[in-house]
Amino acid sequence: MKCKAVRAAILGLLMTLAGAVPLGAQVDGLPGVDWTRVTERDLNVASVFLTARDRGPRAALDSLERLAAQDTWIRAKGHPLAHAIGRYAMERRKDLAVLAECTPRFQSGCFHGVLEGYFLQGGTIDRASVGSVCAGQAVVRGFERMECWHGLGHGLMVHHAGDFRQALGICDALQAAQPRRECQDGIFMERAIRAIGATSINVGDGPGIGHAHGAEGHADHAAARGLSADTKQDGAGRVMAKVAARREREQLCSGLDAGHQRSCWAYQAMVLMSMSWPDYPRALRGCDTAPAQAVRDCYQGFGKQMLGVSSGDVPRMLEACRQGDPAHATDCLLGGVEYFTDLDWRIEPGIDFCRQVPGESKARCYEMIGARLTLAHTDPEPVRAACRQVEPAWVRACLAGAGMQER
Repeated sequence: MKCKAVRAAILGLLMTLAGAVPLGAQVDGLPGVDWTRVTERDLNVASVFLTARDRGPRAALDSLERLAAQDTWIRAKGHPLAHAIGRYAMERRKDLAVLAECTPRFQSGCFHGVLEGYFLQGGTIDRASVGSVCAGQAVVRGFERMECWHGLGHGLMVHHAGDFRQALGICDALQAAQPRRECQDGIFMERAIRAIGATSINVGDGPGIGHAHGAEGHADHAAARGLSADTKQDGAGRVMAKVAARREREQLCSGLDAGHQRSCWAYQAMVLMSMSWPDYPRALRGCDTAPAQAVRDCYQGFGKQMLGVSSGDVPRMLEACRQGDPAHATDCLLGGVEYFTDLDWRIEPGIDFCRQVPGESKARCYEMIGARLTLAHTDPEPVRAACRQVEPAWVRACLAGAGMQER
């Protein structure tokens, strides 16, 4: 089934299996479940949300992980499904304390979805109260707070119906640099996703909105999203609309002040990749046009998105990163550390990635591993132990990234 049909089927299945409606009944204007078209996959996905209903999001994520191990489609949709689990849990609990039941699996989608769900349920946060939302006992480790702030950016975009400037006004009220940057990143990621036309999987808790890590939309698909109904009958008008839509997507970061450029360009890489696929050099040339302070961020964003769209194909990503400005090749490769540590906040995949990068990039790669370790562990000893797992020549770089020295 197409994504919209899947959402309708899941909603209908959930309500039918829960006994809320009889077989074949109408559900909020949606057709009743056609059981002749329901697949085993549909039932499996529906079962995840029944688990979320009965046992909470942690058990649902466990169930999703087991299904993802057996089904490549579910594995590819793991992050948006985790988003949907968080939103669904928030719809039922209506309490941000549900964040404590999220886990970092599937790129922490549950954390992001809970914050979206908060706003979909009518929650409000203003400039005065924004600092308290991710400061409670529900999020105690560094990466949990980071993912909470990132999810807040997504949620603010939902709350303000895509008006990124209003959303940024609230993020900018955060005093500390890292929460402010993560919140901004969530906003610009949401904006980029909407620009390329990717859509979410959600279960009856609000509008379908874009939530997918990786460049899911290619150039033609994204361009088609920019066509208005009154130009479709006119070939010349269609071409002009495509050109205008492309120019608009290329310039998503224009007009922003310097404080927002880095976050915007980190996710503008997703848009550039979408428009240029699979012409990697062209996408990276787009990064070269960023303001000087944001070029690195765009290259790193490209590296991360390259792994997302290739399902973690490291050799392909290494080759793609070599096709841009050599001065920023290492910046591109650092996107790999972000990608692999974000998957479920285990550091081993990131260390394995750094073993594969060229020698000239290893120092910065392992420094970033060290920095990520401090987010995953509150105790310095596990950080030291993890740094000892890296290539012996680069242990010092890992420790330096964590703000430590060799004993």
